[in-house]
Amino acid sequence: SKGILTDEGLDAFGGQLAFSNDTFGVSVTWANIENADLAGSTVSTGLNAYYTPEISNFPSLSVGFETNHDDTASSDDDESSHYFVGIQWDELGNGTFGAALGSKAPYNENADAEVMYEAFYSYNYADGMTITPIVYVKENAADNVDDETGIILKTTFSF
Repeated sequence: SKGILTDEGLDAFGGQLAFSNDTFGVSVTWANIENADLAGSTVSTGLNAYYTPEISNFPSLSVGFETNHDDTASSDDDESSHYFVGIQWDELGNGTFGAALGSKAPYNENADAEVMYEAFYSYNYADGMTITPIVYVKENAADNVDDETGIILKTTFSF
């Protein structure tokens, strides 16, 4: 009702360029989203990639880095970032092993990132049944809040 591409409406624009083949892929993403108070916009950019070498018993690698710039925030808090790094062996023993680390949430430019770590091993337990134990740790920087540690056991059935 306020119109597309008018001063009264909230508009968002975005785009992505990506390339992938059997062994690697990369994408660059950009978005400009007007803020709800119409006083400015948030510009987000991202660079993500993966590499799966054709070498026996060598892991695949995934990485990503994303940033946001908010026009309406104070100059000390107008930039935030996210990152991750993951590694995975598809044929380790009778299953797949993976591990990753990354920022738990976007962190401002003048702050340290709270990091989250995880590891899993997925294997076929029986015909049609896959078991995946997972362990993770989430850092918490707030006062009097301990880091979180968890264990998950995921079971998948297929018929």
